Amino acid sequence: MKFSALLFLTLSSALAPFAMAQSVAPESGLLITHVNSEQWRIRLISGTTTQQFSGVMESDMPITAVQGVLLESTDSAKLLTPNSLGATFATTPGGIDGVNFTVGAGARLCLQDTGSSGVQMYLGDSLANAIAVTAPLALASTDACNGSPPPPPPPGSRKFHTGQWIVMDRGASTQTLMATAIQPGVVGIVKRYTWLSLEPTQGAYQFSEVQSDLAWAASNGMRLIIMIEDKTFVLERPNPPYLDAYTPHNRAGGYTMVRWAPTVVTRFNALVAALGAQFDNNENFEGIATQETALGLDSSTLNAFGYTPEKYRDSYINTLTASTVSLPTSRVFWFMNFLVGNQTYIGDIASAVASKGVVMGGPDVWPDNKSLQSKVYPYYTQFHGKMPLFGQVENVCYSEPHMTSGYSTKYWTMAELFNYARTDLHVNYMFWVRITKPNAADAYYWDNALPVIASNVAW
Repeated sequence: MKFSALLFLTLSSALAPFAMAQSVAPESGLLITHVNSEQWRIRLISGTTTQQFSGVMESDMPITAVQGVLLESTDSAKLLTPNSLGATFATTPGGIDGVNFTVGAGARLCLQDTGSSGVQMYLGDSLANAIAVTAPLALASTDACNGSPPPPPPPGSRKFHTGQWIVMDRGASTQTLMATAIQPGVVGIVKRYTWLSLEPTQGAYQFSEVQSDLAWAASNGMRLIIMIEDKTFVLERPNPPYLDAYTPHNRAGGYTMVRWAPTVVTRFNALVAALGAQFDNNENFEGIATQETALGLDSSTLNAFGYTPEKYRDSYINTLTASTVSLPTSRVFWFMNFLVGNQTYIGDIASAVASKGVVMGGPDVWPDNKSLQSKVYPYYTQFHGKMPLFGQVENVCYSEPHMTSGYSTKYWTMAELFNYARTDLHVNYMFWVRITKPNAADAYYWDNALPVIASNVAW
């Protein structure tokens, strides 16, 4: 038996309380999915019982590209006005009715149930990971339903485009060179931006390059991870001038910002908050990345800036946690390797942020490196299944000799590095630094990784 239902959007109602995610996935209900910054999907899923829904939906921007899905003769999905969408849904057991539509990014959307159908509503990608909500529901703006805030993202709703990524080597950040990374199997690009380039003066953010790169990514079917550089390996400051006092020389010939200083922590959190406000809802923005935990500072410099491993641990927990709040649907990629004074604090930091959307990994897929084997790689095993992981093939990794017998090649091949990262490090994201020539004449470089990337697209 079919029932009539009507779906609209309105700005005039207040948000009702919403429930937490279900411990057991429901089998039926109205599922609302924010596909990307502009696209929405609504599905009435019947499960084993007949379902119906009535409501009102309105936007402050025109609604376009309305497409009914699996509608029958008594169903409908159509524009009532340029800014209002109406739909009639009813499903019998095992059935699904739906509608897809597009509206401008940042539109104020409010959903109100007017039919008293009693159908449970959910927000998420699937019923298995959705949160239960009730109408009136502010979908995308705090003032959509008389100032009521939208609900938090459903569990599992963060972007998670796993697979093969290319890290643009320093100096190869133009879009012309970025285009060389558009290769079979490549999901996206990790690009470095100095803190200085993003915040030339205190509080005056300059994101035009990021905006341009995201537009480029969208037009080329790619995604972008922003690595915020606060450490350099050449004589170039990564910091805005107002933080010069917190950016000493490091042993590599560059500079490292004092990440444990409260001023630096506060300003880093402000930078990420500004990035999140502008880009979190961008489909092609996967998230931000930090630089490695290794500081490269000598003991006298550490002492001069009051370093303790406890301060460093706590500063990372602070910044990573704050970043996940500022990026509610995007990812935070934490590059970890060594922590001066107490290596076990790597585990403490991971434990504190594992459930918050952080992806943990390191700058070296280097199987025969004894320091990594003893001090870093055990954390991949410890946190496998508790948080997403990544591994990066650095310049030195392309020319790493086998240190044990039983291999037919002098160096670790690209396939061997990939298999090690997947099998032993359990990575979800694989990063390959783009280097255009081998470190040794008989070694490998980025081109040698391309066949491995192309043949390992889905995993």
